[in-house]
Amino acid sequence: MSALIFYFYKFAIVPLAYLLLQLLRPFLQGKLREMIEDKNKGFYKIKKAGSEADIAQARPFWIHAASGEIEYARPVIRELKKQHPNIPVLVTYSSPSAKKILESLHDVDVWCALPWDLDFQMQDFIKRWNPRVLLFSRTDVWPVLVSVTRKMGIPSALFSATFADNSSRLKGITRHLTRYSLNHLSEIHCVSAEDIQNLDTLGLKVPMLVSGDTRFDQVFHRLENPKALKNQLIPSPEDFVFIAGSTWGEDELVLLPALEKMKGIYMRVILAPHETTPAHLEHLENQMKALGLSYVRYSQTEEWPAGSILLVDQVGILAELYTWADIAFIGGSFKKQVHSVMEALAAGLPVMVGPHHRNNREALFYQKKNYSSGMIVQVVHSSADIAVLLQRMKKQQEQIPHIKEEIRSEIGKNRNSTQRVLSAIEKVIS
Repeated sequence: MSALIFYFYKFAIVPLAYLLLQLLRPFLQGKLREMIEDKNKGFYKIKKAGSEADIAQARPFWIHAASGEIEYARPVIRELKKQHPNIPVLVTYSSPSAKKILESLHDVDVWCALPWDLDFQMQDFIKRWNPRVLLFSRTDVWPVLVSVTRKMGIPSALFSATFADNSSRLKGITRHLTRYSLNHLSEIHCVSAEDIQNLDTLGLKVPMLVSGDTRFDQVFHRLENPKALKNQLIPSPEDFVFIAGSTWGEDELVLLPALEKMKGIYMRVILAPHETTPAHLEHLENQMKALGLSYVRYSQTEEWPAGSILLVDQVGILAELYTWADIAFIGGSFKKQVHSVMEALAAGLPVMVGPHHRNNREALFYQKKNYSSGMIVQVVHSSADIAVLLQRMKKQQEQIPHIKEEIRSEIGKNRNSTQRVLSAIEKVIS
């Protein structure tokens, strides 16, 4: 059955989708059109000295990261370069959203748009670049791609893989395509034993290992190599600091009334919206003014007055700002899906999330883990819930250093996934 579904996908679905997208391309805009054009042109960019022929001769490590999955690939790329400095690293992407990140990664030698999942295009791509191994980051294992790599003798592995028991990849017709694709891999490195248990329902024959989540290694690397912040704004050790990170408008509609309720209780607040466009910042400031909340913009101030919200209007420093705080709220969880809770947890913070958090494995897992005064991750449904938790933590302020140390110790157990993955596949990447 799985083979039949694969052949239907290969000879009907993919060619039809390809033809349809070509016909619609002149009428499309944004990232979808950019994706189509990148694939059509075979877009690639060599970042370091050397030619296409030089890279192919050296037989590069090939990592595929669809889009945000590049965050799971970062520590793998870094460690590969550390262990094998003379072997190029080639990264492919599916979404153009990854291009900005790839441009900034100095350990990547060449990055390319992944070809269409058509047999002849994948064969041409592999012959062109001559990779020694293909590593998939998190997801995006393309059926034709893995069938071609196996046929051409290129070993492949999936790392930081997670499969929830309600995953659409394990249900209906899709499960057959998932089974076919994953069975063509050399190894699967899962985040947890639960993921392997869920994959067992597919009856896979490929070796599966619990290696953990490589993104934790990236988070710890970032904390150990922080970007510079404004030292003059650093709160004192005696301050109680609440940070709301990556918030959207839906989150802010709940957060701001909670902060209004807390006006009589001394604490410092950092508000870091996901969107830092002038229009959104102005709208946010108007909301705060209407509630009688004072604020200063991070980029425009040299001091942080008591009682003022520090409004972060600069992107790329949220991970560092978490280290200033004592408790966090993670945005997206009152909108559609929560952003990653990893950075806040790695900084030792107890975390609040709204009702829309089931997309995030860590948000679910750490609801079951306790620190000295409660769960590491707690779900809030209203402004009142947020205010109650802030008041509770404020009363326990003297315990916060111990609580943060407990959380850092717990989250630290997730370190070294990258080493486990690369140690396991070393036999096929040399």
